[in-house]
Amino acid sequence: MKIWLFIIICFLFSTSIFASECKIIQLQTNQSIDQTLSNNSEVSQEDSELCEIIVFDNNTDQESDGNVEESDNEVNVEENDLDTNVEKSDNEATIILKELDQLIDYSKEDLSAVNEVILLPDLWKKTNKEDLNFLLDNITDINSPTLRYELLSLLNIDNLPPKNLDKVDFENLVIRSLLKFGDRDKAYKIFNTFSDPESTKYNLFYKEFELNYLLSTYNLSEACDFRNNFKNTDLTSKNNYFLKIDIFCLILEENFNEANLLNALLQETGNINDEYFQYLYDKLNQPNLEVSDPNSFEINEKEIFLYSAMHRVGNIALSQKLLQLDPINLSMPIILSSSTDIELRLKAAHAAYNNGIINADSLAALYQFVDFSSEELSDPSNILSITNGNIEKGMAYHYKLSKIQLLPVTRLEAILNFWAFAEKNNLELIAYSLSQKGLDTIEPSNELSEYGAEVVKAYVRSGNIDKAEKWLLFSENYSEDLTNLHKLQSAVLLLNLFKVDESSQFIDILLKNLQNMEKISLNNNDQANVLKNEILFVVFSLLNNRDQNPFNLNRKVDELRFIPSAYIMNNIRDCIKNNNHAELLLSILVSLDGKNWAELHPEHLRLIIIALEEYKDGFLLNDIIMEILEQNKII
Repeated sequence: MKIWLFIIICFLFSTSIFASECKIIQLQTNQSIDQTLSNNSEVSQEDSELCEIIVFDNNTDQESDGNVEESDNEVNVEENDLDTNVEKSDNEATIILKELDQLIDYSKEDLSAVNEVILLPDLWKKTNKEDLNFLLDNITDINSPTLRYELLSLLNIDNLPPKNLDKVDFENLVIRSLLKFGDRDKAYKIFNTFSDPESTKYNLFYKEFELNYLLSTYNLSEACDFRNNFKNTDLTSKNNYFLKIDIFCLILEENFNEANLLNALLQETGNINDEYFQYLYDKLNQPNLEVSDPNSFEINEKEIFLYSAMHRVGNIALSQKLLQLDPINLSMPIILSSSTDIELRLKAAHAAYNNGIINADSLAALYQFVDFSSEELSDPSNILSITNGNIEKGMAYHYKLSKIQLLPVTRLEAILNFWAFAEKNNLELIAYSLSQKGLDTIEPSNELSEYGAEVVKAYVRSGNIDKAEKWLLFSENYSEDLTNLHKLQSAVLLLNLFKVDESSQFIDILLKNLQNMEKISLNNNDQANVLKNEILFVVFSLLNNRDQNPFNLNRKVDELRFIPSAYIMNNIRDCIKNNNHAELLLSILVSLDGKNWAELHPEHLRLIIIALEEYKDGFLLNDIIMEILEQNKII
């Protein structure tokens, strides 16, 4: 009896907690794309553990009874009415947006790998200050999502600093590194744990950091209030950053006379003339001011969040240069800027999707606002002329074209063309995700079996294993030529790897499928196939030293691909020998800097795989092998 009473109390307690954490967010379907995106962006800033129920309200006057109903936002396509289809498809965009705080679409295994953090209290014990600074300084471009997330997980002040690096300096190094590698939110959370950052020698840095964070999240009133809490205007610095903040806050308060006075003082005292700030300042004061080429102005990278806020306040078009400087933190301001060119907004949306800032529905909604006439959508053979060769507009064109097809066969053909275009431009994950609804309307059949391998791959990459297996049943007997046979084998390999339940089974499944695969070199004169064979040769030889390697290396003497310096290669070997996990990861990242897996020298790749077998007992190895196979178009 006591046990049952205890269970009932626990149930009621957990229910009350869950109910207290949930709230209903009501979105109006008559909002514009910018309003909806902006509202969703504000929602995403709240606690990620909060339960959010999204309700789409089609009638603002109608009272809600609290019941949440699922709505089907698909547009019904009427025959012989292409204009109506396009119009309805555009209207659909304003109601399919849901949440912008979802992470990148990973499989369940990928998400668990990303979220699981193995904390080592003595992580930096075997690394000295000089080596740590050297390695972090020389990591500038990380093309591996798995390694990037792992690096961000290591950058934590909970670990003990190196022996010759004091705690305050170590904390500052962690903050600076997180900012460099794009995790501004984690840096801000760590900063908020500091008891008295103003008492350290990094007082000025932390003031600038907090101001920049508030500006980047568009909390302008908080930024101005924070600035008013300290009086130093820092007039003697090279860029007079705090004085610029003062001027911007005065403009927000519509105190233009004092703003003009301070701006005149800025121009007199500034050691460096910030032409970009002056351009934005003039546009805020005179919105109709014409400037010949604002892109010619040099941009101070440290002040991009001030610039971004000024752009947003004045609805001033943002530039490609700003997106290149910080695609993670500046993608949303660009997406939300109605004055910015749609092509750049699409490029920012692709960056935001790849970085987990927006989801597929939000990206689809933005696609709907790219204007194509019914005549243009009826003539896909003229796509280069229609899009002017722009990749982003091409993605939107293929997406809208696939949405208006009436017959399953023509719809599938349009989707396949969408995937092919996206794959050429390394945007296939976006295309797979956006085409799921259309793909779900097509049933597999013997007539469509020749397309089965591509459909299986798309479903697997989108996490729908059941439908991938259903299509595979109709595709296994279709192998008219080697190309289709290779596509099918690659799809089967991908499917089997994603179905692995335990990490220990991954290598066995991989080796079994590789041994059953036909030679990748369908044409030995095709350099792409030669490189794939090399990759598979290296992977197989390292994971299986018992069986004969089914993949061959081409006979050649010279190798054009570079290999890292002897210092870096030797440092990787030493870290393996000494079990120096943290420095091992940093050394691998330095050796990879700016390169993807397809660009590596085979011996460089071999050393990295050996290193990752040792790093945290192979914790990342499976995910890295998946990346290698995917980037090299093997799966």
